[in-house]
Amino acid sequence: MKKLTVFLLVLSCVVFGGVYYGNLHSHTSFSDGSGTPDQAYEYARKYLDVLAVTDHAYYFAQKIDGKTKPYLTKLAAERYTEDGKFVALQGFEWTSGIGHINVYESLEWIDRNHESSLEGFYRWLVEHKKLAQFNHPISTFGTFDSFRYFPEADKYVNLIEVGNGNWSSGDVINPEMYGNYILALNRGWHLGATVGQDNHKPNWGSANEARTGIVADELTYDSIMDALWKRHTFGSEDRNVRALLKSGQHLMGDVVFVDDFSPKTLTIEYQDTEKLLYLAVISQSGTVLELRPSTERLNLTLSVTPSDGYEWYFVYMKQMDGDEIVTSPIWFQIPSSVYVNSVRVSPEEIHDGETAKIYFEIYNVTDEEKRVTLSILLDGEALREVSQNFSPYQVKRFVVPTEALKKGYHWVSFLVDGKIVQSVSFFVREKLKGVIMIDTLHENDHLEKLKVLAEELEKKGYLVKYPKVMLKDLSGVDILIISTPKVGGLSFAKKLSQKELEAIKNFRGKIYIVPGGDEEYRKIYLEQIKGEVVTIEELKKLLGE
Repeated sequence: MKKLTVFLLVLSCVVFGGVYYGNLHSHTSFSDGSGTPDQAYEYARKYLDVLAVTDHAYYFAQKIDGKTKPYLTKLAAERYTEDGKFVALQGFEWTSGIGHINVYESLEWIDRNHESSLEGFYRWLVEHKKLAQFNHPISTFGTFDSFRYFPEADKYVNLIEVGNGNWSSGDVINPEMYGNYILALNRGWHLGATVGQDNHKPNWGSANEARTGIVADELTYDSIMDALWKRHTFGSEDRNVRALLKSGQHLMGDVVFVDDFSPKTLTIEYQDTEKLLYLAVISQSGTVLELRPSTERLNLTLSVTPSDGYEWYFVYMKQMDGDEIVTSPIWFQIPSSVYVNSVRVSPEEIHDGETAKIYFEIYNVTDEEKRVTLSILLDGEALREVSQNFSPYQVKRFVVPTEALKKGYHWVSFLVDGKIVQSVSFFVREKLKGVIMIDTLHENDHLEKLKVLAEELEKKGYLVKYPKVMLKDLSGVDILIISTPKVGGLSFAKKLSQKELEAIKNFRGKIYIVPGGDEEYRKIYLEQIKGEVVTIEELKKLLGE
């Protein structure tokens, strides 16, 4: 975990300026929405400072009076943009089964009929050098191959919806989008948090209170676009909350290049008529700080000490009425041409004496060929060192095994040419007493009691597993518990297949049979399976020692 050094809480008058409220995702009749772009901008300026009309590109093949829809939308945006009062933006939404992405301020466009692959879209985006946003990142629409990282595309996909207002449930910032925001950051993407209304009805800006807060010098086209490119944003379910995360002269969305791991100061500011119920500072390594301020104004300063050369921090807030706010991160990075991310230690649960595998990606963020020395340290000792050549923007994926691990915390560090660019910690539990599998596939009786028993056994050092499809994969299992079927239920589901019976016959571990209520099938099971017949209370005594 990254280290929190000090923090100072000050409740005082907070001076804010240059926070504008926008909706960066909306549609009109130019695709599958309602009304014209002119009507959208005319309506939205009563509710918003900024509106982007981003119609689906696969509707663009048909022109209007010989003119393209992006061109006509751009003309409308220019008519309604008025310095100091309203900024109208134009763009389009590329949609594919792998995900949806907005592209802003582009008269040229690409759709799924011309390019349906993520790689192809990224090539187009890099060639045209336009600002883009990951839209509603949930499994329903696609999560971009789990946010597979493309270093060159990272220069242009600078925004991500942490919430989307086009839901009947009203849950704009929902757990799946929020979780995928963190996943994308962990993969290496540099993204600013937004919330879009995704309007398909003539309610641009009034559909709900979902907003993207944009921190800009002034309400002009150039200033707003500059702020979006720099990720100076926050996503909010409240229409006028003011939320900032800063570090000195740097604002949320900035990448701060540092030469050492000295303490870094973060400042968090909040102001609204609604009280702030909960605040958390989230880092790449987890939650750094949690508070329950219960205040309408807050100015919080804290000092954090990143322990490696790639770390980000953002702020999650929740108001008394339940509205959520998520800021863009601030990144602290060692200057390097090659970084490491997407680190994963497998398995998730490791026990004393077991080995693990460390999965990670290492990538070149430059347009030049690079040769680097990668060193991997485990608890400060060399685990692996290799020299690697990288072509421009190349990503490589590695897996490195460990030796047997002892109980306790362990720390993996990744060094590129001697600089620590990433690190991760993991915990090794006490040695397993054994692996238990409990059958749950055959209308088994006593399952609730067995699941309670399983929790107790896990606390005592056992690993408890359940079969997924059939009761046949018993490799690595020491103890098999089968409760015979209950009264009622589906008869066909009570029968053990021939493959299951063969697997049980060949199983060399201990088998315990718990009698169930169905007498007919209890007799069948006892005839088919050789095992010790026990009650649940007897199991507790046998396995609890």
